[in-house]
Amino acid sequence: MSDEQEDIGLSMTINDELRLCGMTGDDEDDVVGDAEELFGRRAAEELNGGTAGNPLPVDDGDGPNAVQGDAQAQAAGDDGSSSKPNRPSTSVCWEDFEKLIKKVNGKDVRYGARCLHCRKEYSANSKFGTGHLLRHQDSCPKKREKCRMAQSHITFNKDGSVRNWEYSAEVARKELVRLLARLDLPLRLGETEAWEDYIKTAHNPRYSTVSKQTIARDLFKYFNSKRDSLIEDLKNNAISSVAITSDIWSGNAKEDYLSVVGHYINADWQLEKRVLGLRLIDASHNADNIAERVKIVLNDYGILNKVFSVTLDNASANNKAMDKLKPVLKEYLGSDLFLHQRCACHIINLIVKEALVAVSALIDAFRTAISWINSSNIRVAAYKSYCMASGTRPRKFALDMDVRWNSTYLMLRHLLPHKEIFHTFIESNYPRPKGGPFLLTHDHWAIATKILEFLELFYDSTVALSGVYYPTAPLMVHHIVKIAIHLHKYQNDEHIRTIVQPMIDKYNKYWRTIPDLYCIAFILDPRAKIKGFNKVLKKLNVLTDADYSNKLMQTRTLLFKLYHKYDDLYGSVRAKKADPPSLSGKKRTAWAEIYDDDDDDGLVGAACSSLPPNLDMSRSMPATVLLHAASSSSSSSELSAYLDCDTVSQWDDDFNILNWWHRHKLTYPVLSTLAKDVFSVPVSTISSEATFSTTGRIIEERRRRLNPETVEALTCIKDWEAAESRLQHMVEDKELEEAFENLYLD
Repeated sequence: MSDEQEDIGLSMTINDELRLCGMTGDDEDDVVGDAEELFGRRAAEELNGGTAGNPLPVDDGDGPNAVQGDAQAQAAGDDGSSSKPNRPSTSVCWEDFEKLIKKVNGKDVRYGARCLHCRKEYSANSKFGTGHLLRHQDSCPKKREKCRMAQSHITFNKDGSVRNWEYSAEVARKELVRLLARLDLPLRLGETEAWEDYIKTAHNPRYSTVSKQTIARDLFKYFNSKRDSLIEDLKNNAISSVAITSDIWSGNAKEDYLSVVGHYINADWQLEKRVLGLRLIDASHNADNIAERVKIVLNDYGILNKVFSVTLDNASANNKAMDKLKPVLKEYLGSDLFLHQRCACHIINLIVKEALVAVSALIDAFRTAISWINSSNIRVAAYKSYCMASGTRPRKFALDMDVRWNSTYLMLRHLLPHKEIFHTFIESNYPRPKGGPFLLTHDHWAIATKILEFLELFYDSTVALSGVYYPTAPLMVHHIVKIAIHLHKYQNDEHIRTIVQPMIDKYNKYWRTIPDLYCIAFILDPRAKIKGFNKVLKKLNVLTDADYSNKLMQTRTLLFKLYHKYDDLYGSVRAKKADPPSLSGKKRTAWAEIYDDDDDDGLVGAACSSLPPNLDMSRSMPATVLLHAASSSSSSSELSAYLDCDTVSQWDDDFNILNWWHRHKLTYPVLSTLAKDVFSVPVSTISSEATFSTTGRIIEERRRRLNPETVEALTCIKDWEAAESRLQHMVEDKELEEAFENLYLD
């Protein structure tokens, strides 16, 4: 071994001995024989010299591209310097090899490479590639042994495939923001010692604490990126319009917030809901302040020209606010035809409250009994012991809330199954004056049972009309008819007839005249069309004594007028249409099956049969209306074809009205867009009220110092995260249900 090799610490191997003898080592390519043919005799001579220990000057390059021609080698000079600047090594082999460098004429020259795992050394002249290093990188036994011994970290991609996981501080901070928003956790969680100990011990020892200030910056960074993405989505032409709901909430922090929620149907014909804004309303709740904040939010998202409707409750300030918003929001259709919609669930609430006011004394007796037990731990324990002795599972009962009539329904629904044991315990233990009446009597229970039975339909209607992921507009006529039949059925009941008439009066105030949007949505249900709507009008004529002789033709005229507006907007995209489906073989409609049953005790069916069959062909119809409808029909073949086809007879829960229109959008390209806009309208503001349920947890007692911008960001992120999993709002109010169900004492 030469002194020079000893100085640089190069250990002698069998391959080194082969190279000293002028032969090719087993660990490198045998390219000497081909060098003369490829690069000329000079290159072959240099290759021979290089392997014998005379390194060549390098530019720190890799691969064949680093090989220079004769002229370039001559230009480098005797000192090995190059006219070209060094470039960094790019081969992946250097992840597992250490470069061996020595000085030649004052220049750094790479002559070899040492494996970081097995410490073997190989020639690594930059001019002749790294193929042998790459082969060793793949086959190194020490590296394989380390890989087998090391614990690999893998994670799943969204498509189910597996990938290696590497810790990223940026990703960790983003996911922490998502966690805080979704679970309503404090923003300073990331800097607490307990959190740091938990993450480092159980998950990742490389985790570093994140200050509240950093989390706040990350929160707004994530919020802004998600909002920008939503703005781009709403600009998509596949989203033709957006329906808005809004409501005001007064929190415990003495700060009032106004929510703005958008509803739309996406390109896949699925209903979507997004909280667009939650703005502090620190002024009077008058029309000007409401309209101003709604307008600002809609302008921020660039959808002032895409608003189809705004659903609000019946507060007078909301009505005046809509008067101010109509000139701004009517750009989409050029009119305010369906722009202002009143919350149907709020109307149901007003109807039911007429009944609850009349029976408030009876309901108060049950509230008093429940409060008396719950107010003392001794009495709760005594009631528990009494239940267990009677073989009944012990439980507590929750009180209702004055502002939510459905909580009164739930209170009675959970109490009545326990009426025997509850009544006996109250009768035996509740204090009363000597000879005085009992707090609860059998008449109380009989009337409560009848009230619970009576309120069930209103509760079910509220639940059905509060849905987020299915159209509620075409359901409204169904529930208007059901409620009318229900009130008609109970108006002569001996127990509750005194409370039904005020409810009928309230019903007639709001729904005696069916709102136009509900009529259009009902007709655009392929199970109804004009035939089903005519049948509905006959039934309501009997139930409410209202005159609907002109309603059908007026609605038909309005539908054609609306269709012409859409034809002007979207007629240019109409492709060659398929022929409308023929359903002439069907003899019965879905509506005949739904309404011609016994749920109205035969009263409505018998009365309707005595009516003229052509209620819609009244002679009192103005001639101008008839002429307009006739001219509209002749020029609207797409709408006429839809109305002339027989109705669809699938009326079970498996029927998806959005899927039906999606499948027929080529047959009805313009009408399907009209249907999409109508079906996107929510008939209630429950979605906005659900936002406040979230907000109440965000700014609870321990988080009152959050500024309004942070409250909005947290609320929106939580809603948007739930939207991606389609978990924003269940059909039933699970939170309210659980407040009455999970009260068992065992």
